[in-house]
Amino acid sequence: MKSRKQQQGVALFTAIFLIVVIAAVAAAFALTTTTQQRASARALDAEGAYAAANGRLDIAIAQVLATGGCAGADDGDIHGYRISLDCSEAAVTEGGDSYTIYTLRVTAARGSRSSDTLVRRTVQAQVADAQ
Repeated sequence: MKSRKQQQGVALFTAIFLIVVIAAVAAAFALTTTTQQRASARALDAEGAYAAANGRLDIAIAQVLATGGCAGADDGDIHGYRISLDCSEAAVTEGGDSYTIYTLRVTAARGSRSSDTLVRRTVQAQVADAQ
């Protein structure tokens, strides 16, 4: 039979080992949770950028069809996203009919590359003024 002092030494070693294991599991859990929160925030930012770009594209299409021409590039902000609009036009003659095709490209971005928070979405559409 082991002496009482030897048994106390084993109990101390077991307690320290269990504390270290529990601390390691807690740290791994905290790291996983933080990573998942960042991924969720990025996904939400990406959806917001897409919605901002798509909304600005809808406005640009309505403006082109109402005015019959490109107003040129347009930059601005929508809900914290930097918006960039490029518009170009090309005259087309087909089967004796002439019309113009407008190419609209909108980019919405937020964040920066240096801080690893950049989110950017681009949408594009072509619109014709044919009757």
